[in-house]
Amino acid sequence: MSLWIQLIACGIAAASFSVLLHQPKSTILVSSLVGILGYTVFLGLRQSTLAYFVASLLIGLICELAARLMKRAATLFVTGAIIPLVPGVGLYRTMLYVVDGEYSNAVQTGAATLLGICGIAMAITISSVVFSAFWHRKNTKRGASC
Repeated sequence: MSLWIQLIACGIAAASFSVLLHQPKSTILVSSLVGILGYTVFLGLRQSTLAYFVASLLIGLICELAARLMKRAATLFVTGAIIPLVPGVGLYRTMLYVVDGEYSNAVQTGAATLLGICGIAMAITISSVVFSAFWHRKNTKRGASC
């Protein structure tokens, strides 16, 4: 599939999920653009387990920054932007292999999918913690000097 078609579909998926969750209209475009950027990084790193982590970390950091700048919750941005990275095909193939009795393929695909999911979860957690600590320290120093 063409890269441009994938990126357009990625943006539409992120925007659609944002609309489905009733996000404020001002956050939908940002979520879509961040989702496209994250998916581009994911494709650039050849869709490996590390790619899930790095792309999710980038999404998490940009969403945290956007949340601070737009005075919104970071969850609004992250939920829509992370959707293109969710390894739904891996979950589907794992279940298909189980139903077909191909247990070795099911274990291999399931393990890769779980590693991707863990990479996403760890990256979002790390970005939130790191950004919160940095932002808190920055605001504390500014408040102390006044």
